[in-house]
Amino acid sequence: MIVAAWIILMVSLAVVLHSYVGYPLWWRLIGGRRPLLPVPPIQEEPSLPDISVIVVGYNEAGCITRRVENLLQCDYPADRLEIIIASDGSDDGTEQLAAQAAGGDARVQVRHFTERRGKVRVLNDVCPQAKGGILVLSDANVDFAPDTLRCLVRRFQDPKVACVCGKLVFRPREGEAHTQSEGIYWKLETWLKQHEGGRGVLLGANGANFALRRDLWAGCPPEIVVEDLYVPLRLLMDGWAVVFEPAALAYEDLPPALSDEFGRRVRIGAGDYQILARCLSLLNPTHGLAAWVFFSHKVLRWVAPFFMLSALLSVITLWGMGAAGSLQLGAACVAIMALTAAGFSSLRLPGPLGRLAAVSAYFASMNAALLLGCLRWLRGGQKTTWKRTRRS
Repeated sequence: MIVAAWIILMVSLAVVLHSYVGYPLWWRLIGGRRPLLPVPPIQEEPSLPDISVIVVGYNEAGCITRRVENLLQCDYPADRLEIIIASDGSDDGTEQLAAQAAGGDARVQVRHFTERRGKVRVLNDVCPQAKGGILVLSDANVDFAPDTLRCLVRRFQDPKVACVCGKLVFRPREGEAHTQSEGIYWKLETWLKQHEGGRGVLLGANGANFALRRDLWAGCPPEIVVEDLYVPLRLLMDGWAVVFEPAALAYEDLPPALSDEFGRRVRIGAGDYQILARCLSLLNPTHGLAAWVFFSHKVLRWVAPFFMLSALLSVITLWGMGAAGSLQLGAACVAIMALTAAGFSSLRLPGPLGRLAAVSAYFASMNAALLLGCLRWLRGGQKTTWKRTRRS
């Protein structure tokens, strides 16, 4: 029993460490030597393609006016830009505010669906009717930089590229511990996106800012929750390149507190496991680098909460059996849990210890959300509609 407990502990720690530490180190030491896909220059105006920017929202009265104005101010030829604002059963006047913000501008179409069905079903209705050869999918609560659209579409000059993900920048809230934690985590994720996307194997986009060729939009199964992950994975499985464009910027506010983000993370977690069941074939080694990236960055991260629990149970088992070193392991676990609890507390620890506590709490919250998301997926209880995250 002691030997089995030690083996389970070592395997569990190896899984978690590889996903969060070993995999980034692999890119740093080995993967980064792989050749990058060429980055074409931004096209001159006569050669820019027709594009359709699609924003699906539910009860976005607080931000839809600014969103429409922001899109109209983008540096893109008016005769090649279509903006579609699709309201998914909003009852707060989102569609009226969007129309008012458009002010009769022919570039803007406002579509109101009276029944609330979820983002994917709305996209399945709207995308096939879009006029642009490139679809740019975005959210209502973000802002584009003026040249974001030009930066996104330049990558489609490469015929192998099917999908382009822009860079999401979180606007920080000074003094919030979870802001620092999100910043650390997002910096790592962005760094990984740069490496993966530079080789054409970017696993997931972000719903705030990504584009794909319209003729490759095959629709999403209506039960899909995380379409910005499903679409790139499907394209990778079909042999296309999915890239990252760091110059295509979108800005988003962080929620006021970590708890405001937790429900969204549970929902995304349920969607992640839903997609894992559909995309297991990407683990086939014939997919080359994409298979390794999918295994290391996504699959191991999605199963990490279960291995964390198994590691904890192994430590308890070793302590209960009086195994050598079990007291030290138990003390380390207690210290980590105390630090995590301090990170959740309103009483902030000073200096570096406070930052470490905040990161520990963020990490625990993220994995707890994944665990709850998995349970929700197993119960079939994840709805395709969503509740807006509080941002102010």
